[in-house]
Amino acid sequence: MNSLKNANQLKRSLRLKDLVIFGLTFMSPVAAMSLFGIITLVSKGHSILSYLIGFVAMLFTAYSFGKMVEAYPVSGSTYTYAKRSLHPKIGFIAGWGILLDYLFLPILAFLIGATFANTLIPSIPIWAWVLIFAIPVIIVNIVGIEVVAKVNFILVTLMILSILAFVISTINYLVTGGFNLLDANALYNPDSFSFSAVIGGAAIVTVAYLGFDAITTLAEETNESGKKIGFSIIIACTIQTIFFLSVTYFGIVVLGDHIEITNPDSAFSEVLSAVSGHFIQTFITLIIIAANVASALASQSAASRLLYGMGRDEAVPRKFFAYLHPKYKTPIYNILLMSGIGIVGAITLSLKVVSDLLAFGGLFGFICVNLSVISHYFFKNKQKNIFSYLLVPVIGIAVCSYLLVGISPIGKIVGGAWLLIGIVFLLLKESIEKKSKLSASNANENLMDLTEEN
Repeated sequence: MNSLKNANQLKRSLRLKDLVIFGLTFMSPVAAMSLFGIITLVSKGHSILSYLIGFVAMLFTAYSFGKMVEAYPVSGSTYTYAKRSLHPKIGFIAGWGILLDYLFLPILAFLIGATFANTLIPSIPIWAWVLIFAIPVIIVNIVGIEVVAKVNFILVTLMILSILAFVISTINYLVTGGFNLLDANALYNPDSFSFSAVIGGAAIVTVAYLGFDAITTLAEETNESGKKIGFSIIIACTIQTIFFLSVTYFGIVVLGDHIEITNPDSAFSEVLSAVSGHFIQTFITLIIIAANVASALASQSAASRLLYGMGRDEAVPRKFFAYLHPKYKTPIYNILLMSGIGIVGAITLSLKVVSDLLAFGGLFGFICVNLSVISHYFFKNKQKNIFSYLLVPVIGIAVCSYLLVGISPIGKIVGGAWLLIGIVFLLLKESIEKKSKLSASNANENLMDLTEEN
């Protein structure tokens, strides 16, 4: 019996350090480089303020994730918390919503990585680069989370080195060029400041933070306590913010004015060209490519485990989604499914659409987690710590809701349609289950009637 039980369990092997690195890999320390042009343009040069608002928003929600993983240290994350704390149906919709986030993160990562790789070697088309990156990601994820952890450690180290290379090159450029290292306009420029623009930038910033919640999907693959898992989320978010602010500040100082941005996709490349030589440019470009491959690796891993949790609870077909590879103990079918979606999406969709859908799915899921904290701790368990179990999650809900409103119309339309599809799926599933139970009940009654007649 024990061997049968263990056959359907994930392998516990991760430590606190691995969890923090996993979260950093998912978020990607160099994400600020990839998103620099878009966020700077949308915020009208106030990216620093957008990142600070985004960090505060994520910090409240990260705290809520930490509390929920203490209560339910199992795979499934957002889906599990909402299902057990609110209602199974709400849990399904919450999981369906955050799944949009996990579905599109690998697409975003493959898309950015392939685009940068294409600039280095234009003779290889973007679709070919997507395949080149996707195949090793599939293999590593199937082999197991321990391999993922080792690969993540190497890639995070390289990402940090690339950030240091950029910062050092920029400081050298500013000092030797006679420019000021401290520029107040990089933080606040009264001539271009717009609160709505800053909020618009903060909504996009959430895309750069999406991934800290993925740490909770590994709850069944670590021996760390729920409290330490929550602590690892806070650590990852804080370290990530330091990286984001460093890259963004120096980028804006070099850029001078956001109106200089003609192409947001190449804005950081232009900054990089100004402050560094060919070797540093190539090195950082390669790291950005590697970072996005790492992000695809981490997001695909998290998505497969979210689906595993939903499959094990039979919210989606158990036979497919809860299946584990007999040797590696990884949800192989989910990994292959996520890989296929990632490849097709990266080849067919645009960066802007993917970013909007990511933000929608993430923010919707975060709202559900904050609601779960209030329901589980404050109401169900009567723990009247107003600050921890009411004030913090309420602020998290308010900020995430406000940012959700700031998403572009196309993002809200497609995101809303995705939720509607989930609701229809849930209703059809319940209808089929009711008919199945009714048929089984009628069959039992007929059998009893025949028995009585005999």
